[in-house]
Amino acid sequence: MIACVAFIYVRFSFGEDCWSKNACIDTSLCAAKGGTSQPKLCKGSNNIQCCSCANCMEATLCKSQGGIPSTGICPGTSTNQCCDKAYTSVPINDKTPVNRMLTDLAEILRGAGLSVIESEGWQTRGHSVMTSVKSIICHHTNGPATGDFPSLRIVRDGRKDLVGPLSQLGLGRSGTWYIIAAGRSYHAGTTIDDSVFGNPNAIGIEAEAVGVPLTNSGHEYWPEVQYQSYIRGVKALQAAYGVPASRVLGHKEAAAPVGRKPDPNFSMDEFRAALAK
Repeated sequence: MIACVAFIYVRFSFGEDCWSKNACIDTSLCAAKGGTSQPKLCKGSNNIQCCSCANCMEATLCKSQGGIPSTGICPGTSTNQCCDKAYTSVPINDKTPVNRMLTDLAEILRGAGLSVIESEGWQTRGHSVMTSVKSIICHHTNGPATGDFPSLRIVRDGRKDLVGPLSQLGLGRSGTWYIIAAGRSYHAGTTIDDSVFGNPNAIGIEAEAVGVPLTNSGHEYWPEVQYQSYIRGVKALQAAYGVPASRVLGHKEAAAPVGRKPDPNFSMDEFRAALAK
């Protein structure tokens, strides 16, 4: 009750402005925290909007109710956090990773009925262990126009400017999944919130595609078998690791600054809607 009163007080104190200048954040980050964005209350680009939460509570209470608490969009102390329960998934068999390699990736995807190819040595490949799995980031390779997954070598071994692995998973045009690394991979770069979407906390999926034309609508430039496998695989990973749909982002949404990355070239809103079906 105190938090709600404080929220109302602060909101009206700021008039037509955002209830807190610190709540003016990227809309994707707001959604990932379980908040709601309001336009025209913050300065800056259109994607920077006022983020508020309708379900603020003590973080420990949120966790006890099966929610995911996030800081920064609730008034009061740092322990008063936004509790996202609407999209919370419960991990299968309590597999939530903490400081470990994701050696169950092949098992998870095969369990969803997907075709899987395991790259030799993937169980020990990575830049150290994963701190956790709080998010899933979707990419496209911007690779060759032919072949199922011709980008495997680059994703596994890296480039001149960046050592591999560059993602844990690859997805071929046929819908086949390639397991590349069980550990931390260099796919995300700087993100809108590294504590959620940074490499130590995010699974990266590099799906084979030429990457053009750049578009944020539909998925017409993707083979249907590949697109449907993308959805099915991500749903399996969500279920296994307890990742909410709000934390499944395209690299174009997670990367900072905004506009740094264009991938994948399909609608992430449509993709997330399909995850809920």
